Amino acid sequence: MSDYAKIVSESIIWQLEQGTAPWLRPWQAGERFLPFNPTTGNAYKGINAVWLLSTSENRGYGDTRWMTYKQAVSLDAQVNKGERGTMIQFWKWHDEIPKRDEEGRPVLDEQGNPIKIAVRLQCPTVRSAIVFNAQQISGLPELEQKVGLSEWDRHTEAEAILTDSQAQVIHVPGNRAFYRPSSDTITLPLREQFLSADNYYATALHELGHWTGHESRLNRDLQHPFGSEGYAKEELRAEIASLMLGEKLSIGHDPGQHVAYVSSWIKVLQEDPRAIFKACADAEKITQYLMGREMHKVQSHVAETEKPIQVPVLKIQEESALKTTPERVYLDVPYAEKEAVKKLGAKWDRQEKSWYVPTGIALEPLKQWLQGQNTVSKDPQAEFSSALQEAGLQLEGLPIMDGKLHRVPVEGDKLGQKNGGYVGFMDGHPAGYINNYKTGFETTWKSEQPVNRLSDSERLRLEQEATQRQLKRAQEREELQSQTADLVADCWLNAAPAQNHPYLERKGVQAHGLRVNICGSVEIGHAQPDEPAQQWSGHGELLIPIVDINGRFWGAQSIDDQGRKSFPRGGRIQGGHHVLGTIQEGQPILISEGYATAATVHESLGLPVVVAFNSGNLPVVAQAFRDKHPSSTLVIAGDNDHTKPIEKNVGLQKAQEAAQKVAGHLLLPKFEKESTGTDWNDLAQAKGKEDVRHQLQVGISLITAQAKQLTQQQSPSVLETKATLTLKKAQVLAR
Repeated sequence: MSDYAKIVSESIIWQLEQGTAPWLRPWQAGERFLPFNPTTGNAYKGINAVWLLSTSENRGYGDTRWMTYKQAVSLDAQVNKGERGTMIQFWKWHDEIPKRDEEGRPVLDEQGNPIKIAVRLQCPTVRSAIVFNAQQISGLPELEQKVGLSEWDRHTEAEAILTDSQAQVIHVPGNRAFYRPSSDTITLPLREQFLSADNYYATALHELGHWTGHESRLNRDLQHPFGSEGYAKEELRAEIASLMLGEKLSIGHDPGQHVAYVSSWIKVLQEDPRAIFKACADAEKITQYLMGREMHKVQSHVAETEKPIQVPVLKIQEESALKTTPERVYLDVPYAEKEAVKKLGAKWDRQEKSWYVPTGIALEPLKQWLQGQNTVSKDPQAEFSSALQEAGLQLEGLPIMDGKLHRVPVEGDKLGQKNGGYVGFMDGHPAGYINNYKTGFETTWKSEQPVNRLSDSERLRLEQEATQRQLKRAQEREELQSQTADLVADCWLNAAPAQNHPYLERKGVQAHGLRVNICGSVEIGHAQPDEPAQQWSGHGELLIPIVDINGRFWGAQSIDDQGRKSFPRGGRIQGGHHVLGTIQEGQPILISEGYATAATVHESLGLPVVVAFNSGNLPVVAQAFRDKHPSSTLVIAGDNDHTKPIEKNVGLQKAQEAAQKVAGHLLLPKFEKESTGTDWNDLAQAKGKEDVRHQLQVGISLITAQAKQLTQQQSPSVLETKATLTLKKAQVLAR
């Protein structure tokens, strides 16, 4: 055993005892924490990634950059005097040798230097290097904040990994998640039982890590009973892989109940210090296998005649029916409880490596070990209904899945309003589309129920049909949006410029490019033939135009005297906005949710402000302006419902997402604790416009000063990335 292995193992054991090992710490979604080398741009892998992350935890380093002494010097930086480096090891698989001609003479280049070629070594060698953390080095630029994947992107990527794997995932009410090698299945609690989608995917990918160990994939030895040393080693591999995947996919890492294995891990490392090296190497293989979609490549070659795996299922029964079993039923038995089930008549299956209930044995005494095998087949309509409810849509009964658009109320709708829409499909793999027009939330949905394996030709046919349906729906949606825009345009062109309006007077703001409806009631009734027409706007109502980044008119928001807001049914809102003021390239651009908030900010600063209309539209609008105005500083003047917990503060979450997505900045209004206000107009109503002007000017001054400083010191590409560093400072000012 080398001294290096002993040092690493002892350090990890100490962290396990303290509860601070890297994979025992929860990491937030979107957080980037794994170490990387800034001179090569490469992330450290395997044991080096875990070892450097562990060292950062021990020494309190918050910077994720690590490099050698020479690499620091190459960046015109210097390792601080007296600093102690950290050893890492890596395998060298290739080497460079002189290129030779047919007579064995070295081949020279134009300058007379030998030309070298890379060759793969038959016997790879282990090399060592000493690296230093960026906090041990003077003269380095500030850390460029790595922006993780957006919520939509990371969930899409995680879902794609699960889908590509074609793993059989069974969702069961309860609190257990596990992979069963004997049936090659993954069991998870229901999706709605998890605190967030990030938590669900983190758990699912942990179990998918175990799934890769099957003999048909990475072929690890998984036949170990719960509580054994072999079981602990496999959990260590999967947990470190979960840490790596969590960072790569930006879903974070939640150690959850896996901390229960700490004592077993300590014992394993004490007996074999190199066990942590092996676990990290396997975790890296798991990560590469899943991220590289290797399982999809393998399964694409499955013969068309191959039969789907038959999963043994025990149907839910009433307790009175759980008396005896007519056939073998397998159990989930922790290693420490094996004697208890043995006394109750359970037997050990040597081939399946699992305990089971023999024919004729009473199930009632063994009922507690049946948990996790009972599967509930959830009806796709019920699944879709749950997804619709999560999006805020309110239904009476189950959704209608006939491939047509159905409008329904959403949370917060008044009587008669239907600001939600969905489309459901039952053909093929049940799927659907969900849109909450009030919040701007829009997503697709797919049933979680397992689908039988199809031949390549059948799968191709279904994919082509699905693509054609998707294109047709997109075309129909665009035609509907264009028709709606034409209807609203007739009213807009005949509307009068807004002067005074009760809504503007109540909000204390002016009309910036707004108009008033003077053409009477406008009905929009072409969304669904069987639906009553929408009374979109009436005489005297305020109209706010909706245009895209290219200036195309898509509709208008109508606001009546009481402040009730209405979007035209079937119209396009995503990416739509209204600009107050004139945008100039390089000048700061602010983006807000509603018109009153945007007008308050514009009148306080004199800078151009964009109305995004709702929180869900903020990231989309921000990205559009970042693409069109790359040199402008983008600032999200967000809403902040400070009386709500962060997980329910949708306005703040979306404002943060928008700022991070475009390397922008975030300004939030500061309220007194007892205040119920949420936006900048509420602040103006409560504290006066001078207070609003002061908060905004302080925030903008800080942002502008730092942007100017970065412009003088950095290239534009670096400035764009580093702009996010002011995010937290700007938030502090507004709180």
